Amino acid sequence: MDRPTVKGDLKASFRDRLLAERKSLHEHRRRQLDRSICAHLLRFLDDRDCLHMAAYHPFGGEPNLYPALEALHHAGRRVYLPVVDGKQMEFRRWQPGAQLTPNRFGIPEPLQGRPISAEQLELVLMPLVAFSAMGTRLGMGAGFYDRCFAFALQQPEAGPLLVGSAYSLQQVDSLPAQSWDVPMDGVITERGLTSFKDSALSS
Repeated sequence: MDRPTVKGDLKASFRDRLLAERKSLHEHRRRQLDRSICAHLLRFLDDRDCLHMAAYHPFGGEPNLYPALEALHHAGRRVYLPVVDGKQMEFRRWQPGAQLTPNRFGIPEPLQGRPISAEQLELVLMPLVAFSAMGTRLGMGAGFYDRCFAFALQQPEAGPLLVGSAYSLQQVDSLPAQSWDVPMDGVITERGLTSFKDSALSS
């Protein structure tokens, strides 16, 4: 099946259409896909030395990674979730049962957790609206992740691996990339993990 190509002036309408398609997934099917994504994530991290990792609270039909995050926490990994402050974003420690407070977008955040700098993270699992085979990510348009990890544009080897978390239906042929867009190292879907950079996700 041909995947759509997205031009800059069509981003808004395309984003709305793809968000609606993601939200329309039947709950039973969504749970199946989420289980597969979590299984691939745990398999990927099983042989990888990664202590500090960030994820996200599922919102608007995004894949739910909490089963995997709980397992990773109990295995001794330290998990962090994003916290929005104005136009900036930071990450704070999350643990099962931690109190979360909705931000201005309605997305729950861990306000009491210990913060960590973006440079100290080793892996970041990012939500997205669409992704291309070249590793370009289309988010919600607010630019939080691009601003937070802008240092990676000048220092590609610095900071964490940036891995999108999505359903395969969110893949498109191509996406317009701006100079400030921080490319992903890979993406994980119900079909498995795909690397966009040579050996970036190898053990």
